[in-house]
Amino acid sequence: MIHSLHRLSVFTVLLGCLGGQALVGCSAQPGGDGSEADSEHTGSIGLALQLAPGLTLNQLSYTILGPLAFQKSGVIDVSNSAKISAVISGLPAGDGYSVTLSGTSTDGSTTCSGSASFKVTAHQTTVASLGLSCHQAASNGSVQINGAINLCPVLDGISANPAEVAVGASIALSAIARDADRGPSPLTYSWAASSGTLSDASAAAPTFTCTAPGVATLTVSVSDGDPAPSCADSATVTVTCTATVAQVQAILDANCTSCHSGATPPRGLSLVDIKTVVGAPASGCSQKLRIASGDATHSYLVDKIMGAAQDGACFSGRQMPLGKPALAASDVATIASWINAGTPQ
Repeated sequence: MIHSLHRLSVFTVLLGCLGGQALVGCSAQPGGDGSEADSEHTGSIGLALQLAPGLTLNQLSYTILGPLAFQKSGVIDVSNSAKISAVISGLPAGDGYSVTLSGTSTDGSTTCSGSASFKVTAHQTTVASLGLSCHQAASNGSVQINGAINLCPVLDGISANPAEVAVGASIALSAIARDADRGPSPLTYSWAASSGTLSDASAAAPTFTCTAPGVATLTVSVSDGDPAPSCADSATVTVTCTATVAQVQAILDANCTSCHSGATPPRGLSLVDIKTVVGAPASGCSQKLRIASGDATHSYLVDKIMGAAQDGACFSGRQMPLGKPALAASDVATIASWINAGTPQ
């Protein structure tokens, strides 16, 4: 086996005395007695290749071309050799010969080839030099990187005017953004709301309409068309949707006024007109107001419909409405929202 193959190696061509065709050595001298009938008119070629450190080569193919369309080919096995050596006999004497060697390394990564010209003299040995070039397959590649610079958009601010409205009312929104390089595309906007509705979620200045009491979170994102999500800028604003007195009264009418009405309502509390309860002392807890405008947590009416004191203070009796299912959480939120907003009339 030939190991450690370099890009260029050299071997020697020996033309010798053998008349047979076996790949063996040659020791006869000129004028010796050949045993075969054509020994006076044929010669031999001996090959030897010494390789330097590199890859592994197990065999080489050879082709010999000569005058009068002479051709001979075969394989030289070097799997157990330290060099390439072969005697190729049966070559008619003459000029104009060429020999070509070719081979591939055991891992298939390197191919070798080379050729040389020589002449054959009967019953003599000729030495010729041959360059064998070995080429390794490329094992590395390259990448061409084409970069494009884009200045991402900047969202300078987001406004909501007003920031609090009654349920059913609208808020004017506006996003202020800029893009220094104005590309790769015009700015686009995308709005989202945790509740309520937007007039145009892709506009820079849409209108938001409250549909339920409570805090709504509004988010806007601005993009210049860059495919990287991180290039877009965004901002968030919160607005308050306040229940109206009419909405609160409707809840009480459906759940409470069947008892808390008339000339002598329980605890003296009539809920026929909720506005009259604002600021009134609570009969079941003297240190509290039935409705503390702007503060649902300290409003005894909310304590009663929740069944416990929100602030840990006094509480008497049972949860209201008595003998009926508790109010839905959304109804409690509507009442609390109206109180926290200052009980607008």
